[in-house]
Amino acid sequence: MIIFLSLVPLLAAISGFLLYGQGGRREILRFDVVQFVYGFIIAPIMFIWIKSFFFFVIVKEAQPAISQTDAFLMDTILSTFALIIYAFVVIHSLTTSFKRKIHKDPLYDLLEHAEYFHMWGTHLPIYIGYLLFMTIFAIGNIFFPLYLEINMWQMFGLLMISFLLGTIQFMAAWLWSVESSKFMRFMKLVFAFFFILHAGLYFVFAPKFSPQLVIFWVSFGAMTTSVLYSLFAVRFEIVTKFFNKFKLDSVFYKSDVE
Repeated sequence: MIIFLSLVPLLAAISGFLLYGQGGRREILRFDVVQFVYGFIIAPIMFIWIKSFFFFVIVKEAQPAISQTDAFLMDTILSTFALIIYAFVVIHSLTTSFKRKIHKDPLYDLLEHAEYFHMWGTHLPIYIGYLLFMTIFAIGNIFFPLYLEINMWQMFGLLMISFLLGTIQFMAAWLWSVESSKFMRFMKLVFAFFFILHAGLYFVFAPKFSPQLVIFWVSFGAMTTSVLYSLFAVRFEIVTKFFNKFKLDSVFYKSDVE
C-alpha cells in the first residue's frame, strides 16, 4: 500500500506535465479541457491521496501510536489546508480558461463566459449538492435511527426549524435568480424532484414520526416547505415583496439613488 501511495503523486505529476501541451484544443463545461482535468480530476485525486497517506502512513505506522482524538484533529487541520489549496487550484483553472479564450479571440465576450460559471457552473452544483447531502442523511436516518431523548414538543420545535430551513432554501434560489428566470424555473423542478424522492421514501418505508427519525422529518419538512413556496409564493404579493427586499439588485438600486 505504501508503494502504491508513493506512486500516485508521481503519476499525477507526469500526467499533468503531458497534458499541459494539449491546452486550448477542446472544452468541457466551457473549461479548457486540460484545466478541467487539473481542477476536477487530478486535484481531487491528490486530496484523497493526502488523506490516505496520512491514514496509512502517519496514523498506522507512527510510533508511539497517535490517539484517535489527535488523529482527528490533525486530519481536520490537514484537510482544511488541502481544501483551501484546492479552491485556489480551481480558481487558477478557471482564470486560465479565460486567458486561453482571450488569447484565441481578443473580442471574446468574457463577461458572458464568467456569468455562465457564476449562474450555472457554481450555483447549480452547490445547490443540488446541498439538497443531495440532506437526502442522503435522511435516507441514512431511516436505516440507522438515532437514540435521542427528546419529547414531542421538542420534536415539533425541530419541525419549525425545518420550516425555516425550507424558507431559506427557497429564498437562496430566489435571490440567485436575479439574472436568469430560467434558473428559478429549473430550481423549482429540483425542489419538486427531491420532494417526490422524500415522499417516495415515506410511502415505501413508512417511517414513524418519532425523535429517532428526526433527520428524515426535518429534511422532509424543508423539502415540503420549498415546494409550497415554489407553487404559491408568486401568487401572494406580500411574500414576493418580502423576498425581493433581499435581492442584490434592490440593494444596489437603493445605494445608487441615495
